[in-house]
Amino acid sequence: MEIRRFSIPVNCYLPDADTVTDGLQDREELFDDHGMIMLPDTYSEDGAPTRMVINCHGAGGTVATDDSQVEHQVLAQYLLANGYAVMDVNGLPDDYGRAQGIDLRNNIGSPIAVRSYVKAYLYCMTHFNLKREVFVHGGSMGGISSTNLVLSGCIPVIAHSAYCPVLDTYNEIFLHPWSGGLPKTALGKIYRLDTDENGEYIYDEAKIAGYNPAKNAKAALYPVPVKFWHCINDQTVSWEVTKSFVDRIRENGGMAQLRTFPYGGHEPQLVGEFVENPCGNDVFCGEKLQIRPAVEEAFIWMRSFDA
Repeated sequence: MEIRRFSIPVNCYLPDADTVTDGLQDREELFDDHGMIMLPDTYSEDGAPTRMVINCHGAGGTVATDDSQVEHQVLAQYLLANGYAVMDVNGLPDDYGRAQGIDLRNNIGSPIAVRSYVKAYLYCMTHFNLKREVFVHGGSMGGISSTNLVLSGCIPVIAHSAYCPVLDTYNEIFLHPWSGGLPKTALGKIYRLDTDENGEYIYDEAKIAGYNPAKNAKAALYPVPVKFWHCINDQTVSWEVTKSFVDRIRENGGMAQLRTFPYGGHEPQLVGEFVENPCGNDVFCGEKLQIRPAVEEAFIWMRSFDA
């Protein structure tokens, strides 16, 4: 396994398209974002191309110049052990986030995050021997990043999966933010929400403009098969929101599944006993991986669509 780290320029300027003006309304404000791709031992520059999984990280970590949250996760290691490349990008450039006072762990699936993932995808397609179509996975906040990436239609996605996904900017990020309110601050600053007389942000769905999956009409006709894993006692991200999202897709004839656990809080990938005989190779860098049900099932979900 080899990790390649890179940076890509991302336009972080979001124009106020509702303003009536005869002047220039949009511009480029480019900031470098950090990305990484993990290449399996089977990867080669001139052989058969490798399938890539875009694994969108949660708010508990980042993608930095020398480390990332995803590379330490069992699912990513399991995918690598079975010949998949795994890519992630921070989705919020350092310099932009610091200038705006936004915590770098909270890209909240914004237009900037989607632009960053698209740029990272294009970078990887240009610099590595990869199959064009990808799988997309997310965890927690990575749920809204991955969902908005899929709904953007900017890259060819085979199927989507996520653990305990954030899917509602209002009910989850605005009303029930994690980390002492950091994602709510990110929401207010990125989308330029107005504030009241006490300096508190005023939610405005119109300003989110299609980046709230729960209210995005396009999500009802979901463009790819999708499966989510969620614990019913999750106190961080609501499983009811996830169920409503999946139900809406199914009611419209889409392929969507919600796999629930009776306990486990915000960590579905840690629930249950270790799988005795995983269907894939469970040895990574010489060590045996401990595969629990949600990891095995996510792997099976992707493999079932892989040609």
